[in-house]
Amino acid sequence: MQLTEASLLANTDAQSSDQWLLDLKTPCYVFDPSAVLARHEDLRQRLGTPLIVSLKANPNLDLLIRCGHAFVDGVELASQGELDLAVGRITAPKYVNNPSMDENFMRAALASRCIFIIDSLEQARRLVRVIGKQAAPQAVLRLNAGELAAGRKDLADHFGMSRQDALQSATELTRADVQIIGLHTFAGSYNFRIDGSGADSADLAFALAAFAPEVARVTGTPVSFLNFGGGFAENFDKQAATFDAYRQRIAPLHEKFKIVHESGRGIFAGAGSFVTRVRSVKTLGERCIAVCDGGLSHNFLLAKTESVLKKYAEPRLLRRQPESAAVTAGGLPIQFVGSTCSRADVIGWHQAPTAPPAAGDLVIFENCGAYNQTYSVSGFLSQQAARSYIRQS
Repeated sequence: MQLTEASLLANTDAQSSDQWLLDLKTPCYVFDPSAVLARHEDLRQRLGTPLIVSLKANPNLDLLIRCGHAFVDGVELASQGELDLAVGRITAPKYVNNPSMDENFMRAALASRCIFIIDSLEQARRLVRVIGKQAAPQAVLRLNAGELAAGRKDLADHFGMSRQDALQSATELTRADVQIIGLHTFAGSYNFRIDGSGADSADLAFALAAFAPEVARVTGTPVSFLNFGGGFAENFDKQAATFDAYRQRIAPLHEKFKIVHESGRGIFAGAGSFVTRVRSVKTLGERCIAVCDGGLSHNFLLAKTESVLKKYAEPRLLRRQPESAAVTAGGLPIQFVGSTCSRADVIGWHQAPTAPPAAGDLVIFENCGAYNQTYSVSGFLSQQAARSYIRQS
């Protein structure tokens, strides 16, 4: 079978071999729809609430076509490009959420009957101007997590509003017949936790719920919908005790509100792999260096350039030829580097002495299904973007 970009890959014997990967054009991403569906349902069950899918984590059209039917609670869209992907394919609610949303994006979202997540007072006023004489949409007000948590600096990012701006936005939107259906907050990636800090996930949920009556007094209608965001890690399945404690803590809120969460990383991360091919191998000092055809231009997050303490991923090797015991015994730690001239283009390590790879071997990084592809810039050295493949289990 000839493998082309965005083709459907058949793996008839995945239990025994991954040899079919050797035929891929690299560097590339391989996405597994069955894993997306399983992770979405797993996370939804652990939360016990509806789960909105953040499409920015992985806006691959072929993957959306195969999984979109399961996103029954809705999708969150952060750009007009993502909206274009969802229109006609997603019948569930569509939430648009971007602090820099311009008039064109707003008009497209209005035509598509989206629900607006309002990030600022200025954005609320822009929406009022764009609506004009059209039918007004529904909206959700986003509150800054740091403001809700009594000024906690560790949560004080630049998203969402102060209480004062949220109430003023509610006033002006209500005058324009925009229905304020709910409130939203999000403490940031990897911030789903129960630790008794006064600003953990459950604390923020109650703080948002406590603000709801103030909004209701302005709008004249009850706030019935609360979106607590997510912040779930790719390995959320290892946090069973945290989910149990969280469900118990927020249980009283279900009496007055429809509680929802949203996730991108938790759903998509474990459903994608990044595959790159070794082009050359050399030894420098006490390390073996494997130069790959894919690097930070194709998977920027692997290079850890935004991390103070760099903990590189440990990929697995798929060798064209089986390794011998003699070679294994004399191995060195392996540093995997990319294809650019940047010193930062280091994408992985095998710290334990390992048999050196050979040119043509594949280097496979797991948990690369969320953000890894879209967060990467392929323009450096005029690199072509990594290809995408959809795997059929």
